[in-house]
Amino acid sequence: MKSFSRRKATLALGAAALALGSRAASAATYTLRYSDIGPPRGPRAETLKWWAAEIEKQTNGQVKVEFFWSQALVKGKDTLKAVGSGLAEAGSILGIYTPAELPIWNYANTPFGVRNIWVGMRTWNELRQTVPELRKETERHNIHILFNFSTGPVDLLSRMPIRSTKDVTGKKVRTTGGWTQVMLGLGATPVDIGFGELYQALERGTVDATINYIPFVKSYKHFEVAGHLTETEMGQVLGYGAGINLRLWKQMPQDIRDKITKISDEYMDRYAKAYLEDAKRTKAELIAGIDGKKVQFYELPDADRAEWEKLAAPFTEKWMETMKGKGFDAKAFLATFEKTRAKYEKELKTNGLAMIR
Repeated sequence: MKSFSRRKATLALGAAALALGSRAASAATYTLRYSDIGPPRGPRAETLKWWAAEIEKQTNGQVKVEFFWSQALVKGKDTLKAVGSGLAEAGSILGIYTPAELPIWNYANTPFGVRNIWVGMRTWNELRQTVPELRKETERHNIHILFNFSTGPVDLLSRMPIRSTKDVTGKKVRTTGGWTQVMLGLGATPVDIGFGELYQALERGTVDATINYIPFVKSYKHFEVAGHLTETEMGQVLGYGAGINLRLWKQMPQDIRDKITKISDEYMDRYAKAYLEDAKRTKAELIAGIDGKKVQFYELPDADRAEWEKLAAPFTEKWMETMKGKGFDAKAFLATFEKTRAKYEKELKTNGLAMIR
């Protein structure tokens, strides 16, 4: 009888300890040092600020986000390691900087892959839920991706007019990922520098042109050092998202994670709407002039764009061969990608932008 009483008391103490532990976990507070490559302005940054404020509000202050803009905490190329190690609890991760570590996600950076920003983000966010291998490649680095980013359409900003293919030949063009292959095919000299160093490179003439994105031309103040933009719409950089330290993520109470996940999902809709509105407004401002600096816009002729698109084809072929060597069924993945993209393109066509919050 005494033995039974002792066991009962032990179980009761254990249950009490678990309850206390559970309450302690629920009451824990978290400050997420968020490392971002860009400045605290522009549609992506402004929507990130909304995301952080909403998390703090909906978690009653249990989770706060402290931003380190413009690579103030770590360089953009080091963010994957920094978040995985806990040097930063969260950050904007660009798979294009770490193609060897994130090979599947880097297919998102295929030139001429997806034209619409909302379709692109939604497609890759869903693929992360439905393709285990895509999730696992970030989890191997102790990172959980909260939501997908996009740069928006890839255009060409330059110090001189670029109206056709012949204007690119011989130019020094800052490029990255699959766009490097396109520029090589056009007879340009690719230059590999980080986006954060681009202002100085344009100012000094280290590069003649660069792949760029209309809202970023304003937010990074590139209009001050380059006055010409060719709307090439060469796809988007979509291997790009907000990541959080996986170990920390798993330690958070489920209700906190659920709230962050819901807010993160809404981020993509809000950002898509903000981007499209900002791109239209920014284009008008750049044409009119900001602080006396004007940007002249050009449209790439359809025939030239078709030629550029053909030059991008080897990127997919090379990627498929590389993934085959890793034992990954790239063909099946591409079928899933195309099906998912088509679903969101249909939704956009049916409902228009009304669906975007």
